[in-house]
Amino acid sequence: MPDPLGGEGGSLPYGSEPLAALLSVFTRWGSGGFIHALAESAAPEGAGDLDATSIVAITTLAREGAMRPSALAERLRVGASNVSKISARLAALGLVQKVTDPADSRASLLQLTAEGEAVMAALVAAGDQMMAAILADWADADRAELGRLLQRFAHDAGRYRLDAD
Repeated sequence: MPDPLGGEGGSLPYGSEPLAALLSVFTRWGSGGFIHALAESAAPEGAGDLDATSIVAITTLAREGAMRPSALAERLRVGASNVSKISARLAALGLVQKVTDPADSRASLLQLTAEGEAVMAALVAAGDQMMAAILADWADADRAELGRLLQRFAHDAGRYRLDAD
């Protein structure tokens, strides 16, 4: 089966067509270049200055709320020194701030600022526009079915754990 996203080269022999299709999308959409291009499409809101890891970091904070730097490092699968650099860069841009952890006043949490929330809203809007363009020729019923199946898949995939997790 050819790459549904128009990639060059051969295909890997996955026994699962859904896995092959998902990996094709993940490979393209997970690349730093793609993430940066999506952010640039939201650039009027300041997202164009962010690298891919910073975008993933603010997306994580937007989805999960304020968290300790160690928790963000775990979610991003990077070291504490990398999170320190990422959070410093995001703080310098006015997108993230450190606040005292209400559960332990000796610790701090990273949280989005109002400007960080605005940038995240612009990224969400850019993603929504991208999906609308991709699905523009799909019937309403097909878009609804895709949404339903992806929600089910996300739920079931969230329960799956590899030994490394």
